[in-house]
Amino acid sequence: MDFCPKCGSILQTAKKDPFILKCPKCKFQKPMEYKEPNKKTSLKLGKVPEIAVIDESQEVMLRLLPTIHVVCEICGNTESETWNVETANENIHSTISFFRCTKCKTTRRESG
Repeated sequence: MDFCPKCGSILQTAKKDPFILKCPKCKFQKPMEYKEPNKKTSLKLGKVPEIAVIDESQEVMLRLLPTIHVVCEICGNTESETWNVETANENIHSTISFFRCTKCKTTRRESG
């Protein structure tokens, strides 16, 4: 899209010659410039990485959440992963604690 250098209007193609741009207000004219289209490039990343499959025995090594001693209400297990989320409103600030059983994966929360 080109603009007229005199009045700032959008230049339009002339009806008689489609290779000339013409201003509809002040009648300024200029030849249309050829602009090369954007070329698409492709990037080869090489070999696609494989997806690692982790079984339950290796899952324990990958835990990132801290574990604490909390009794699960469903299965009775005494170890749970825990994390906190803080919520804020204009007037209310509270923390929600989550506990996920390491055995049955049941998650419960407590508001504080």
